[in-house]
Amino acid sequence: MLGFNHVLAGSITALLVPAPLVPFVAVASHFILDLSPHFGFPEDANPYAKPYRYVLILDGVLCVLALALGLVIFPEKWFIIGVGGFFGILPDLLWPLHHRINKTLDKFLDWANWIQWGERTYGWIFDAFYGMLMVIFLTQFKF
Repeated sequence: MLGFNHVLAGSITALLVPAPLVPFVAVASHFILDLSPHFGFPEDANPYAKPYRYVLILDGVLCVLALALGLVIFPEKWFIIGVGGFFGILPDLLWPLHHRINKTLDKFLDWANWIQWGERTYGWIFDAFYGMLMVIFLTQFKF
């Protein structure tokens, strides 16, 4: 799934649950989202190819915009929204460490990959829909 949805979900989590639980629930929200159909490159895709890099750059920009949206709407909750957004996307930030640190992390990341049964190249449609719903939720409901 594209990262901006994880940042949005983490930001919403930060507004809904008590502060001490935010990191745990935001990480859990990451895996709940990954269980749904979403965008993903084919297994044999070259992560250094231009299309892959363009998607990562666009997603990075959208992540910053998603976090900024939460911070603009709820400036008094800036810290906890930042924590939620960070922990919402944290599992994806661990991918560059796959097969580089230890076997426990590798097993965790293998599991994280396994649960993403619905990853498809056309899944950007689902990601856009999920993102739209979360933006509506974030902007229309006062917490």
